[in-house]
Amino acid sequence: MSDPKKLDAIEKREQNPQALKPFSLSQLKRRLPLTFPLDSNLPPSPKRRYRSHYRYLGFKDLNSQALKDLSSLETSLRLFDYSNLESLLAAHIYRSSAKGQAPFHPVSLYLLILFRRENHLSRLEALRRLRNKHEGQELRRLLGFEKAFPSESGLRYFEKQITPELQREINALQIDVLYEAGLLPAKPDAAKKVTISFDGMLHEARSHMRCAHTQAHCYQPAPRPCPAREKGKQGCDCATDACLHACQYTTSRDPDARFIAYSGRNKRNRKSPNAPAQDGQQRLSRGRLVFGYYSGAAQILDDDLATYWVLPAAFGPATCGDQTLFPENFTYLRSRFSWLEIDAVLADAGLGEQSCLDLIWDAGALRMVDIQAHATDADKENCLARGYNPHGYPFCPFGYCMKSNGHDYQRRRTKWRCAKNCRSDPDRPVPDCDYLKPQYKHGYTIYVGRTHADGTVRLAREIPYASPAWYEIYNRRNSAESRNSLLERLGLKRLPVHGLQPGHVAVMQGDLISNQHTLIRLIRQAAALGLDPPSA
Repeated sequence: MSDPKKLDAIEKREQNPQALKPFSLSQLKRRLPLTFPLDSNLPPSPKRRYRSHYRYLGFKDLNSQALKDLSSLETSLRLFDYSNLESLLAAHIYRSSAKGQAPFHPVSLYLLILFRRENHLSRLEALRRLRNKHEGQELRRLLGFEKAFPSESGLRYFEKQITPELQREINALQIDVLYEAGLLPAKPDAAKKVTISFDGMLHEARSHMRCAHTQAHCYQPAPRPCPAREKGKQGCDCATDACLHACQYTTSRDPDARFIAYSGRNKRNRKSPNAPAQDGQQRLSRGRLVFGYYSGAAQILDDDLATYWVLPAAFGPATCGDQTLFPENFTYLRSRFSWLEIDAVLADAGLGEQSCLDLIWDAGALRMVDIQAHATDADKENCLARGYNPHGYPFCPFGYCMKSNGHDYQRRRTKWRCAKNCRSDPDRPVPDCDYLKPQYKHGYTIYVGRTHADGTVRLAREIPYASPAWYEIYNRRNSAESRNSLLERLGLKRLPVHGLQPGHVAVMQGDLISNQHTLIRLIRQAAALGLDPPSA
């Protein structure tokens, strides 16, 4: 018989309408508007007057039919009240001065940026739509523009003032709004641990690569070493005037971008996949070649709704990887969201370093992290000497692989027993072992906690790796794997901006839009399932 068809996310929600009830308009309107928290420590805006006037226009016209007709932005502007972002944006962008014209309302400009980001528009095209007599009428009303409109240079200046720290706080405030409204798996009225999935995405830089071996010192004044020539490539001797301040083959507008050949494999070996092939061996496909950056984001998984909510992402050069970005980002998330109690962290082998695994352990969460392979795992004698196999399963003193007997969540240790399976091995004689005696019901028994007996962390897991129980939890990552495709649809696979910080801001804005899309998608499906009366 063929395997039963796997349900997609929409079908899973259709079978669980109870989980969608909080997103029905009749229920949601009791909480609307979803107001961004106001930081009482922020001073009032340094500007007394604006040339635009954003204000929340209400949600009275939001009904089942409107959900079908309105765009995502038009719907989100009825769900969210962004007024409290004025003081936050103004404090970071505007300065008290009587010179020049009155600026535009910071929320109006910020929402205009989200509009162009969501529709993958250039500044000129976004402003053209805003000014259009008919096409931009509703947009002007929602964003608060009347007779005056920003110039392309003015909008560009405003965008450049949005730092990664500012955008990260706006993303965090959005998560706070959803949490207070009871729309996340974690609820304000009931302590509940959540599962976090970490995943990353490679972003091509806006600049085109000129040298695959570019390093930080290539941007320093001459004389300088050439990493390309050191590896036997043509490189550059940097003897011309064009190389006086930086190598002529650098990308001056993307100095932090780096080149990587991504193999697409979760299990990473200590030996680089880019290393030269040994004699008699042929290298396999080089994989995806990327010159640019890498973003790593944590997502709160919602199993009941088969979806996820993106937390503020970390960002760095393409070569940095999860092991570089995760520690600081994970520490920030735990300190920023005091309500965030984590049950398990799901991630691929990029988090298989001890620095990452220890942080997950310290958070009291299950380390559902894929195994990071090591060259020593192929040495059977080494595995026997250390006492466990490449999947982290312990050996008994006679070299037989043991079985898990469950995890003690209070003591945070996993019990392993031999179950006397040496008796059923026809290829080896039964050893003279005291634990085969009747008084030892389960035979030889040990416990594995934070580390294995030899003190190593790399292969220590609470749930046996690759077991049915492991896959039952680990496969929940599938709910969070659409982030990359959404960012690609928003035009963020190849970044539309130059530089590390502007790229980080753009990616986080994409994640902000992603959460809005998730909320609207759930509201629309609740309406489609008839969870609201027709007049709602």
